[in-house]
Amino acid sequence: MNTIRMKAAIFDMDGVIVDTNPHHRLAWRQYFERYGKPLSDEDFVQYVSGKHNDDIIRHLFPDRVLSPAESKQLAAEKEALFRALYLPEIKPVDGLPEFLQLLRKTGILTAVGTSAPAENLDFVMDALQLRPYFDVLLDESKVSRPKPDPEIYRKAMELLGVEPQQSIIFEDSTTGIRAAKAAGAYVVGLATTESAAGLLSVGADEVIRDFTELTPSRFQTLRSRSISA
Repeated sequence: MNTIRMKAAIFDMDGVIVDTNPHHRLAWRQYFERYGKPLSDEDFVQYVSGKHNDDIIRHLFPDRVLSPAESKQLAAEKEALFRALYLPEIKPVDGLPEFLQLLRKTGILTAVGTSAPAENLDFVMDALQLRPYFDVLLDESKVSRPKPDPEIYRKAMELLGVEPQQSIIFEDSTTGIRAAKAAGAYVVGLATTESAAGLLSVGADEVIRDFTELTPSRFQTLRSRSISA
């Protein structure tokens, strides 16, 4: 058995740092209705959750050929609606501030790797004053291939100077879990958006409800885990 020492924790944002998905669902529903289409909870999970905005916009307008500029503008409209809806209620996922403080205290490097636009990442970091807790911040503009491609997580590891086996990634969607596993990291799923069974079925190594479940003993297990040579 080899002992792998955790050196970095990498976080998705939506559903991991903040439980934005109810507000994203509301914003997308209002946005779809603006263009005359309903959005059920089932459609949200299938076509929206964990998906890149370009893919969602294509689903919303299947009969239109959109230029990159048009897609970007349509997505920006929706994200502005989301931020307006979420600002009065923004808060971190339970236990996150304390967990970030623990990571800082124990010298663990940290990063965010989100498919959200830079405006949303800045909005969350500044509204919750979390910027000092992260060494690297990556949004959709920093990569050319969205999740489930592992590019964003591999880039985070490169910038942090760590190997995949030294990294733990926190994700909440099946798309994100696939990206994190493809990047070669140990993956902890957060059951904020999808079921624990669903996250485990696509490769999450373990699942938590929120960061209050990362007790000191469980955190120590994460920090130093044994794997087969």
